[in-house]
Amino acid sequence: MSIRRKVFVIILLLFVLLGGANFLIQRLIIFPSFLELESREASENLQRIRYAIEREIIHLDRLCRDWAIWDDSYDFIQTRSQAYIESNLGDSTLESDRLNLLLFCRLDGSIVWGSSLQDEQRLPFPFFKTQKVSLDHPLFSFLKEDNQQSSSGIIDSPFGPLLFSTQTILRSNNIGPGIGYLIMARLLDASAVESLKEQTRIPFQLRYPLEANTILCGSIDNGFHLNTEKLSFIELNTGKYIQSCFGYPGITGKPVFGVEYLFPREITRKGIASMGYAAALVIALGICIIVILNLTLQKVVMQPLKRLTDHAQLIEQQKDFSRRIAMRRTDEIGLLAQSIDTMVQTIGKQTNELQLANEQLIILSVQDGLTSIANRRMFDSYLSKEWHRAMREQTPLSLILLDVDFFKHYNDTYGHQQGDRCLIAIAEIMQKHIRRPADLAARYGGEEFALILPNTENKGACKVAEGVRQGIQDLHIEHRTSDVSAHVSVSLGVSTIIPQVTEHNQSMHDFIELADQHLYQAKQSGRNCVHS
Repeated sequence: MSIRRKVFVIILLLFVLLGGANFLIQRLIIFPSFLELESREASENLQRIRYAIEREIIHLDRLCRDWAIWDDSYDFIQTRSQAYIESNLGDSTLESDRLNLLLFCRLDGSIVWGSSLQDEQRLPFPFFKTQKVSLDHPLFSFLKEDNQQSSSGIIDSPFGPLLFSTQTILRSNNIGPGIGYLIMARLLDASAVESLKEQTRIPFQLRYPLEANTILCGSIDNGFHLNTEKLSFIELNTGKYIQSCFGYPGITGKPVFGVEYLFPREITRKGIASMGYAAALVIALGICIIVILNLTLQKVVMQPLKRLTDHAQLIEQQKDFSRRIAMRRTDEIGLLAQSIDTMVQTIGKQTNELQLANEQLIILSVQDGLTSIANRRMFDSYLSKEWHRAMREQTPLSLILLDVDFFKHYNDTYGHQQGDRCLIAIAEIMQKHIRRPADLAARYGGEEFALILPNTENKGACKVAEGVRQGIQDLHIEHRTSDVSAHVSVSLGVSTIIPQVTEHNQSMHDFIELADQHLYQAKQSGRNCVHS
């Protein structure tokens, strides 16, 4: 058989294999990816709906807070001023702020003033009969938590899902003590749902009331039930649509209502059509390629090129720049092979040099040049990472700030070189007192140092701080110009926090500022001590 026929047979077989592979890829990879894309987009639309509802709660919470932290509201609880009622508490206020319920309560839950309105009709909430809202009511859920002055969310009411915000009434300068509570609420009724549809541009449906065994998606035979223990999205492929839904949790954690959305399966339909066009194009191009290659390709060209290609791909995959093809030819392919070998050799050499340089740069970028512990840049990065981890896992995070007492006097007396040796010795003591891989000792700046202690209570952090303080004292580094000790001593400030994921959560900057305040108090207390 001639080489030309061999090439033709090989190309034909390759074309058949290509067609089969193309079919399998379309059915096993591309088509499922369309389904996944549809499912993801349907899920993202559900998330948009959920975020829209949460935004309504946030807006309501901000409005309620603006009213609650106001001297006029504070005085109204005490005086029940008629002028305040006439100026602020008319039906027009409820209508303009889209409120269905507005309550002013004392600390025992008794109602000072209240009003409810929907479509110009009064809503007979049960607590209007007793003129008191029980402190066990979900509206006061924040009372079960320490140091909480407000709560917001959704509860089930006799008139449907109710978005609410409860705020402690304080003075305008946000100073207490709290004198009562302000409750604002908004029904998630048909008009509110239409507003959410306009915001999200998603034609969803609200399922209410919602019992524990309510079926949100699919039929009873399919068994798609709402999971009341864990909020989850439920999806069901039904012909032309993906039926997707979720249950929205109330303030108690149990779903109050369901959201259902039919997502058109246009992506899959167009994807199938595109795959058909692609398959036809592949077949047509394949036939043309077979004819052309059968006429032009020769073994003397194909094999060397394939060898070169395989060699280049192998180097790319294995990153082995020591490989050489060593093809002994005097034509253009031979020259190309020699050029590739030369280029690979150069790349290998430069890659090794670059890798060594990068390793040195990484070390220099995070290490303090004098003490060889973490520098300020590494401190900021690591604290940010552990802050978000503690916020996510709700674990304590401790920070110790350390300052050398009268270090300027020390430098002036013993010289900067001796001062540098003193800082190095202090850094070594800090390293000895952190035994967990997650703990970090860093030079904060000048004679200031810091210790980051993830998942550490304040008591444990204070123990570490005291150990560092005593360890530095035990070095017996002479400091005759110190006002507190004959030897070098340090003052330490300790702060511990469990970051909260709330609108008013304490920032990382506040956390550092708190440790700095404790450090200042340690200095004010006579230095050479730990304050937390």
